[in-house]
Amino acid sequence: MASLASQAERDLLSVVRDPVKFQRGILKRNIWAAQQRICQAVETRRHVAVKACHASGKTFVAAGIVPWWLACYPASKVLTVAPTLRQVRLMWDEISLAVQASDPIRFPEPSTVALKIAEDHYAMGMSSSRGVNIQGFHGYKVLIIVDEAPGVMQDIWDAIEGIRAGGDVTLLELGNPTVPSGHFFENFSRGRRTCDCITISAFDTPNFAGVSIERLLEMTEDELNQAPQRYLVSRAWVKERYQRWGPQHAMYMARVLGEFPTQAEDSVFSLEWIERASREATEDDIRKLKAAGHVIRFGLDVAGPGDAETVLIAQVGGMLLGMWTWAKADPRGELVAKLSEFRNHKQWAMGAVMVDTIGIGYHFATHLADNGFEVYGFNAGGGAVDAEHFVNAKAEGYWALREFFERGAVRGLEDEETKAQLSSIRYFHTPAGRVQIESKDDARKRGVASPDRAEAWMLAFVPVMPKHQVVTNTLDYSISPY
Repeated sequence: MASLASQAERDLLSVVRDPVKFQRGILKRNIWAAQQRICQAVETRRHVAVKACHASGKTFVAAGIVPWWLACYPASKVLTVAPTLRQVRLMWDEISLAVQASDPIRFPEPSTVALKIAEDHYAMGMSSSRGVNIQGFHGYKVLIIVDEAPGVMQDIWDAIEGIRAGGDVTLLELGNPTVPSGHFFENFSRGRRTCDCITISAFDTPNFAGVSIERLLEMTEDELNQAPQRYLVSRAWVKERYQRWGPQHAMYMARVLGEFPTQAEDSVFSLEWIERASREATEDDIRKLKAAGHVIRFGLDVAGPGDAETVLIAQVGGMLLGMWTWAKADPRGELVAKLSEFRNHKQWAMGAVMVDTIGIGYHFATHLADNGFEVYGFNAGGGAVDAEHFVNAKAEGYWALREFFERGAVRGLEDEETKAQLSSIRYFHTPAGRVQIESKDDARKRGVASPDRAEAWMLAFVPVMPKHQVVTNTLDYSISPY
């Protein structure tokens, strides 16, 4: 019996030492080629970076690496970092599922973002948006997993480099390649000599085995619904993104092909600014907004003939409170109901609703005004307040939104379609040097769909000019009318 036990122990040890066998044998996971390569790279390399398409399974496999690391190396530590607490918890949801499935090795029950085996043997998660202090995170064998890496600020990378300077530290970076600059991007350019770089396209996943884009576009509905691994990126989604965004769109390149896009020089919004806007508002952000007396501002873009969506945006000083879309022709009842929810908001006073009143938007604006809302009409082709620098109100409105993005004042933008639309907005300067936004007709020629969501965002940030202004003159002389 002793020899049998000894053989069983040796077999188990061989599984524990191999990260691929561990995921399959201990965690009961069916990981595929690219996921296996990530496991093997973490085992043998000190720095690994993975850029991948949407729903590639990179977080799933990284979550399984956490219990493997703790089981393989005594007195080891794991730190997971992501830009927002929500993203940290998504990773830890996966870690908890992996730990619960582990057999015959049993782990303690994880807390929300931590798994403790001993004082010097544990894993924990941190959000970089909350002022993470990781300088003191050292140990015998350390693994640092950075999820959604393009959104992590430089001071966090500096702190991570401080940890890597001493001890046996492995760094695994995961992200969608949405921003062609910064730390994550550098791994795939100048950093290739020291970093094991892995790219996962949608067409690399099991759901696309043997499928080209030409074949995908010809598939029937039944063929599009076929998916060996349901949690991975689907055929139907990729076909839809190809048809809506086009193969050269920045979001198609990043979210489908797993490649860094090229930033157009005439884009109104930098891809870096758009991704940065995904961050959650901190308690300090909210405190400053309240101190400044900000109120809720709304932007309403009404779907015209042939357009798909009516879009309502609610924001406070750049912090998104919500976005709602309606595909039906006349959602005025739903709009009134949604806006009414904000009349007695617990934290913020209700401000103006800015509506594009050209076309059917005029009828929506009057309906909202009749229901007691403070409504302002917006004419995109109308004159700009600053006519010296902007051709029309639309250009001036988009530039106001651009300034919010540029200074990092926008928080809570997670909707992928909105990001795609914003990244497609382009501008040029007229011979007189004034800013003009590309027309919708010219954008359609480039294959860009109607930017309903981007327009609603712009409207929500248009500076409101008071309807009435009273000026009191206290000087003791009169002004000549001549």
